[in-house]
Amino acid sequence: MRINFKDKISVKRPFNNGRIPDTEEQISRVFESDRGRIIHSAALRRLQQKTQVFPLERNASVRSRLTHSLEVQQAGRYIAREILLKLQRQSGLEHYGLENFARSFESLVEMACLLHDVGNPPFGHFGEAALKDWFQEHLAAGIPGITNDEPHLTSLIAKIRTDLSHFEGNAQGIRLVHTILQLNLSYAQVACIMKYTAPAWWQGEKPEAYSTLMKKPGFYLSEQPYINKLRQETQLAEFHRFPLTYIMEAADDISYCIADLDDAVEKAIFNVDALYGYLAMEWGAVQHNDLFSRTVEEAWSEAKTKKRRSKGDQFFMSLRVHVQRELVKHAVQRFIDHLPAIFTGSFNHALLEDEGDAGRLLAMFKKVARKYVFRHSEVEQLELQGYRVIRGLLDIYQPMMLLSYDHFHRLITEDELPGYPIETRLFHRLSDKHCKAYCHHVQQCQHFPHSTLMLWERYYRYRLIQDYVSGMTDLYAWEEYRRLMAVDFV
Repeated sequence: MRINFKDKISVKRPFNNGRIPDTEEQISRVFESDRGRIIHSAALRRLQQKTQVFPLERNASVRSRLTHSLEVQQAGRYIAREILLKLQRQSGLEHYGLENFARSFESLVEMACLLHDVGNPPFGHFGEAALKDWFQEHLAAGIPGITNDEPHLTSLIAKIRTDLSHFEGNAQGIRLVHTILQLNLSYAQVACIMKYTAPAWWQGEKPEAYSTLMKKPGFYLSEQPYINKLRQETQLAEFHRFPLTYIMEAADDISYCIADLDDAVEKAIFNVDALYGYLAMEWGAVQHNDLFSRTVEEAWSEAKTKKRRSKGDQFFMSLRVHVQRELVKHAVQRFIDHLPAIFTGSFNHALLEDEGDAGRLLAMFKKVARKYVFRHSEVEQLELQGYRVIRGLLDIYQPMMLLSYDHFHRLITEDELPGYPIETRLFHRLSDKHCKAYCHHVQQCQHFPHSTLMLWERYYRYRLIQDYVSGMTDLYAWEEYRRLMAVDFV
């Protein structure tokens, strides 16, 4: 099989494509334009007030989603450069169709790393769980306002219920950059952030050959036409992943495995001496020159001997250097070794999750974080509060979801619905960009039969509320909940 990245790295956009660039300078400008659109986007700015581990954290030294994403960006750039260097030495970049794409290859990975968390809701995974649970419960008996036993709609109703009940930050990220913000990014750039390849409406068993790639939903029913076009432009088969996405995933793994522990020390959940003990206990017997000795042991030795900074600061600085060096080297080699499968997107593994020492080291960091950070009472309390906030907001906005089509249509066209003061005031709190996305969707459905139109309209109305709530920052969600629940007045 010939590997030609020119076939994958599509410079086309959904709208306003001019002449297809062919020189390296012209191609680079396409992805520099993507870079500008991403960096100046509101979604990226909001990451500074979305949690990484500790919701509503006031200590600026503790990571937000934005600072985490910047660290992932740096790791992704490092991996991409090392891969290009190795491919150049191995056969020459021309052999892989990369002679005019080296800078673009690097930029695509960097911006995918920066974007990888933009779809995450307030309060992280507990925010995701709250959105999933609420819609599963409220759609269990069918879709309100729709006759759920019409034979010609049965299959579509099942898909819509499943789709709405499987909110996922990765799928929301695709929806955010394409549908809501309309950044008009290149197909290659968006393909690079599609970490999972299962549709959110998937029901039943998933093919074993794609068990890792389809572990979570990757896109929603609302974006299906766009994803079909994206696959066509990047030559991706169904359930397959864009090759550079493997690099973004590895960069994320490298970054957060240490970051969560660093933040826990910053928060005084435990000190660095206790952390070293936890890591050593989790790893077990240390062999001469094994991966633990070359990373954790080396960092601990430097923390005890170098006095220019505190022991904790020195330990984490050294640990990041040593772990990144070792795991980047491993990720690069795995990428090269499995390049044919990675190029097609069928490689059903993460670069760093294998049976060797690299996978073991990553698993060790994750286990220690799970045991001693995520189970800490402060973290669990904030997560439970976040879960309640998200569910509470959905309860508050539910009356607007239950309006008839005619009533909601009047509300969104006239900005007022006489006789429904609560729904009118709730509607006024929604953002314009979310309402515009809803109107655009519904307009495209106007040629459908009436019963089908009613079903799709309901679907997009639920999406409107999901978009609004999931787009909130932690602080805004918390304050909005307090305002609407009148907590300050109790």
